[in-house]
Amino acid sequence: MKKNRNLILIVVIILLLAAGIYFLFKDDNKGMNTASSSAPSIEFHNSDVKETKDGKIVWRFKAGHATVSKDQNFIDMEQVEGDFMKDGDELHLKADKGRIDRGAKTVYIEGNVEGYGRDGEELYAENLTYDGNKDILSTDKAFVVKKDGKVLTADEFDADRVLQKITARGHAKLAEEEGAK
Repeated sequence: MKKNRNLILIVVIILLLAAGIYFLFKDDNKGMNTASSSAPSIEFHNSDVKETKDGKIVWRFKAGHATVSKDQNFIDMEQVEGDFMKDGDELHLKADKGRIDRGAKTVYIEGNVEGYGRDGEELYAENLTYDGNKDILSTDKAFVVKKDGKVLTADEFDADRVLQKITARGHAKLAEEEGAK
């Protein structure tokens, strides 16, 4: 009887060890999928991305470094440079970083944002958001726009994508630029 008990105990231990080894080395890729789902699918250097509508370029951006999400809905960018275009007008922008959300149709840039228009406009802001559904460029932080010797400052604005029409809100001030004639 004692011999049978020892044999049963040995068989149970062997089965437990075998099951442990099986689950330890089992290749079901569950761990791999979990880890790689947050990993980028593609990384680029000096890459270009653009959006067109009715055969015309709405915006285009170049990034020193870009990371595309696995589902390809998000593009995170560093060293951003780009343009918004509308009816022959253009706004050229530079920023430290940005993000394109293809699903929401938004472009967000931030960090030392500078913009220059064809008609001499200058824009300085902490961030900008372009909403492609509403065709609106905006910021929720203080900004400065200079044009024709005038300086517009406020806490936030909404505008068309090339700054031809701006709606400033919160402590809005329009003044003569220092040194302007």
